[in-house]
Amino acid sequence: MRASALLFLPVLLALRPRGVESQSLFKRLANLATGNTVKENGSSDGLPMAELSNGIQIPLVGLGVGNMMPEFVPAMVSHALRDSQRTYLFDTSNVSNNEHLIAKGIVDGAYNVSKTPSGKGKKLEVHVITKVWYTHLGYERTMLSVKSSIENLKDAIEHPNVDLKLHVLINWPRCYDSIQWMNCKQEENDLPADVKQVGPPPSDDKENAWKGSWKALEELYHDSGSPVASIGVSNFHLQELEALTQMVSVKPHMVEVNAWSLLHDPRLVDFCYRQGIHLTAFQLMQGILANAEEVTFAYHHILQVANELTKTMHERKELAWDKEVTAPQVILAWMVQHSITVIPRTTKLSHLKENSGVFLQRVPTMSDDQAKRVATSVEAMISMDDLHEDAHVKLTFHAKDKDLLLYWYDREFDGEYMVASIKKGDTFQESSHPGHVFRVYDSEDKSSYQMFTVKGRYGDHHHVEL
Repeated sequence: MRASALLFLPVLLALRPRGVESQSLFKRLANLATGNTVKENGSSDGLPMAELSNGIQIPLVGLGVGNMMPEFVPAMVSHALRDSQRTYLFDTSNVSNNEHLIAKGIVDGAYNVSKTPSGKGKKLEVHVITKVWYTHLGYERTMLSVKSSIENLKDAIEHPNVDLKLHVLINWPRCYDSIQWMNCKQEENDLPADVKQVGPPPSDDKENAWKGSWKALEELYHDSGSPVASIGVSNFHLQELEALTQMVSVKPHMVEVNAWSLLHDPRLVDFCYRQGIHLTAFQLMQGILANAEEVTFAYHHILQVANELTKTMHERKELAWDKEVTAPQVILAWMVQHSITVIPRTTKLSHLKENSGVFLQRVPTMSDDQAKRVATSVEAMISMDDLHEDAHVKLTFHAKDKDLLLYWYDREFDGEYMVASIKKGDTFQESSHPGHVFRVYDSEDKSSYQMFTVKGRYGDHHHVEL
């Protein structure tokens, strides 16, 4: 995709059905988790997998490479296949012009794995999601696009150590003149001559061109010699998805959605649940955590759940004591535990490992309370409507030997504000935040003070002996 699909939000919101029954994001995703099969041992590598309606198992954790700079693609794909990550799903689009680079990364990665003791003689099952761009809608052009994708991936498809499963999606049902970054006429004019000659411009029949595309995908899916393992759509709104399922012989196996669709398009989520269509979510970090500074209460609650999960993993000795679960990992694990495939994008090897299925499958299953807090917080961050209650670090101050005065110190303005007077032998409870500073004075002599800086993480409870 060449631009953020978030710019499509006003269009989808205008097109979605009116009178949508209010239902929490927590409830909708709970339905998804109930209606879909998550197989923690769905592959020989013990990674979290989901089962599509045709019985194909697909990883719940992948890597988005569609917008990745070309020079990074082969190395990131190759590293992703290593035993420390075991990321076997890659998401791209034919229009991204990097399928051949993905193939190179898969071949290099398979070779490297074969040289390890655990990988000797191993055939890697690798999944690639690719998409047909809206310039290639219509039967003939879609056939050309998919055959181009297959040719680009040929080296990986034919590699003896690789079992490549290709998932093909129609990306957008049409070009929209109302979307700023779409230039429908110019993009058609810029197409190579061989594409223009293959089929008519999709703009000639905006309402039906994508239907011809689906016919092409069905034929490719039924072709026993084709590597196409499943077919689906991306960036479709509900009306078109409903029309699609009513006219086809093969229902979509997968729908790829932007993170905000989970909130703003509840009927789409419910429809996929009822039809057994698997959901894949993209733009999770940009669409959710990018708003953390504007909705701090919601973000703090995510950090509190991260702290709780960290403590559980420390207790179980499943996480090094100097490591912790991060906010992105909480959101990714929450999606995975609700049977939604996630495809975060990164060019950092550290993030590749941290956000891999190897790590996310180790994150403890969230309790209903934790899952609800994450859902509520994600909903707040997507809608930019912060929660009413903040998360805190709980503090209990103990005045052991004398009467004390407790002040909160504002470092930015070098000012202090009285919080409490604590009698000898008494305690005082306060809610605070990591990094906040308090000053403690002797109530009878304010010539000197003690400084106390709040340490720890959201959800902690500290006892401070004064």
